[in-house]
Amino acid sequence: MDTSKTYNYAFSSATLTLTGLVAGTDVVVLLAGTNTILESVDAISGTTWGYTYTVQDTIDIGILKPGYVPQYIRNYALGATAASLPIVQVPDRNYI
Repeated sequence: MDTSKTYNYAFSSATLTLTGLVAGTDVVVLLAGTNTILESVDAISGTTWGYTYTVQDTIDIGILKPGYVPQYIRNYALGATAASLPIVQVPDRNYI
């Protein structure tokens, strides 16, 4: 085998699906540990949302909705295959 050559393997895409969201939730996906926004959506219409990616990386996910405690998932490693994350949003008792 010729070790002087670089071999690249194509990675088409995969989807990370968030399930159990409350309708109207905002979701933001950032490159882990940075302020670099990879994707964001305001007020999703359903209870699931998918983030399709073509580069395996580590991300942070923000889940925000007025009346609910903000949630953050830090340093989530994206894999080569599709994945699903169940989300449980907790009502904020102090929300006015």
